[in-house]
Amino acid sequence: MKEKVTIKRGTPQETLMLPLYGRYKANQMYPQLFKDTTAKGIIDRIDYDIEQSDMGKGPQFVYGMRQDVAERKAKEFLARNPKGILVNLGCGLDTIFDHIDNGECRMVNIDFPEVMEFRRKLFDPKDREIDIGKDANDHTWMDEIGFDPGDKVFVMSLGVLFYFEPDDVRRLVDAIGRRFPGATMVFDYENARMLAKSNKAVVKTGNKGAWMPFSMEDARKEVAAFSDTVESVDVMNEMPSEYEALPFFYKWFFKRCLRKESMTFAEVRFKEAAE
Repeated sequence: MKEKVTIKRGTPQETLMLPLYGRYKANQMYPQLFKDTTAKGIIDRIDYDIEQSDMGKGPQFVYGMRQDVAERKAKEFLARNPKGILVNLGCGLDTIFDHIDNGECRMVNIDFPEVMEFRRKLFDPKDREIDIGKDANDHTWMDEIGFDPGDKVFVMSLGVLFYFEPDDVRRLVDAIGRRFPGATMVFDYENARMLAKSNKAVVKTGNKGAWMPFSMEDARKEVAAFSDTVESVDVMNEMPSEYEALPFFYKWFFKRCLRKESMTFAEVRFKEAAE
């Protein structure tokens, strides 16, 4: 059993607690929807007043939904490619591998070196899982995931691309498509109006380093223009039927966001290698 890890107020590690605690709370309220049952085990390893990370039900449901959607898409990918490589860009303290491991796939976690160092203090090592401490915009991570021609790759990025410059997102999508033919990429995004509200909320917290510049209005059109390696782009416009169990306001809010594509998910399929 690992020793408890202390987090000081105002440190970068503190920001990693928000999605972790959000997923935990979402699971406690609606375990049939948000299945992160291992977040609590990580929280118990941290010496920190976790209640400081309580941001309310709305953000908690968003954090829970991000992981739930990624899990659903990853499981669909693994049903087709059981020995595939799963890549989590900007993994933070995600626990997703605990919930999707089929005993054959490989998991690659990527985040800044200091984040990965912190993660290793909290997570027990697992077979078929590797950690890479790099900025996702340093595309040399693609050389380190153990990819061989013919391997199938699934890239997920949850709550991360918001912080990238638009040109960086374009370059990342293009690089993934060229390096990993036939890959799938899933990420969440907001339109400009919703992102402005999100940035306004961040400003109120005093966190000047968390400004988010990336938004999209029409993901199908915009992502397709990022690279000629893109085969198709699907956008999530309807929430899973199980989410009808949520309180009326949040159910209405999610339906509205997905329908208007103000806050939703894109699934990108890349072309197979030319013969």
